[in-house]
Amino acid sequence: MGICDKEIFQEIYIKWATALQRFIQSKGVSKEEGADVSQEAFLKAWKNCKKITPEKAKAFLFTAANNLFIDNYRKSQTKQKYQLKAVDNNELKDGQYYLEMKEFQEKLQTTIKTMTDASREVFVMHRFSNMSYKEIAESLSISVKAVEKRMHKALKHLASQNIKIKK
Repeated sequence: MGICDKEIFQEIYIKWATALQRFIQSKGVSKEEGADVSQEAFLKAWKNCKKITPEKAKAFLFTAANNLFIDNYRKSQTKQKYQLKAVDNNELKDGQYYLEMKEFQEKLQTTIKTMTDASREVFVMHRFSNMSYKEIAESLSISVKAVEKRMHKALKHLASQNIKIKK
């Protein structure tokens, strides 16, 4: 028996909607986006209601929401990449752009050199080597929490030097 009965589905919705939205928001999205992803997950659950038992509803919802979040994130990254390429093509003609980029890179390198060794190491591994926090933690034989703390200090140091970098 699935969760196709409206009363059962409504009970599941009442029980898990808020927690599901908070789960998505904990990934750094707005309240509205969290609500949208949560609703999409419930819609997916309704479409597959015959396959989902009430006991498995929570797992299905959270997995579906997480997958939707990842899909949305990837789409936004792809979109951003192509927007940046369009901007880059327009700015190729602008010598001022190159000058500003060179100055920014010099300031960034100088600021990175003034970080603590621990913060610098984590920052470089994450930003320039594209390593995940888990990979960094394993590589340095420290906890993921320690990596997060060091990265936070590095970003805080950059901000104190008026260098804004996307998180």
